Amino acid sequence: MKKFLYLMTATLLMTANVLASGEVNITVNGIPVDMDGVIADGRTMVPVRGVFEKIGYSVDWNSDTKTATLTKGSITVEMTDGNAYFTCNGTQITPDVPQQIIDGRFMLPLRAVGEALNADVDWDNETKTAAITLNTGLKIGDILKLD
Repeated sequence: MKKFLYLMTATLLMTANVLASGEVNITVNGIPVDMDGVIADGRTMVPVRGVFEKIGYSVDWNSDTKTATLTKGSITVEMTDGNAYFTCNGTQITPDVPQQIIDGRFMLPLRAVGEALNADVDWDNETKTAAITLNTGLKIGDILKLD
C-alpha cells in the first residue's frame, strides 16, 4: 500500500507542472494546429501528431510499444515514450528534454521540432503561441547530417 501511495504522489507531482502551465497555441507556417501544446518543466512541448500531420507526414501509433512512427517520402522518424532520443532514418537525435506522453498526447520539445525540421521557432508570450515556420525546400533528411 505504501508503494502505491508513493507512486500516486510522484505521479501527481510530475503532472502538477504540466497542469499548472496552461495550454500553448501552435501554428505551422501561420496555420493553427488543432491540438494544443503545454509547458512542462519550463519547456514548450508540442503534439507530434498535430505538428507533423500539418506538414504532410503520416503518423502511426503502436500502443504496445508506445512508439510513434512518422513518414513522409523516404523519411522515417521514430520516437518511443520514455526514450531520451528519437531517430530519423536510423540516426539518433537527443533533445534537451525527452519526448513524452502528456494528457494522452505524444509531445516533443518545440526546440527539437525546430532543429529536426530546420524551422524557425518563435514564442509570443502574450498569446502563448509557439510559431513554427518551415524553411522551404528543405526536408528533415536534408537537414540532419547523416554520415
